[in-house]
Amino acid sequence: MSRRTGLAVTAGLVRAGAVAIIAVIAVTEPQPQPTPPRVYSSCLAADTNPMPVGDDPCEGR
Repeated sequence: MSRRTGLAVTAGLVRAGAVAIIAVIAVTEPQPQPTPPRVYSSCLAADTNPMPVGDDPCEGR
């Protein structure tokens, strides 16, 4: 085998190896999960003061 042929074969093997590695990385990447829907509520407490017993802001009065 001539030197030129040997270099061409080596370059081809390196390129094939790089393509194989890139393909494996692309397949094993985790797929992004969809964002869960946001829940909005007017019942979230805006302050940190304790509420009196029986005073529920979400009761609907």
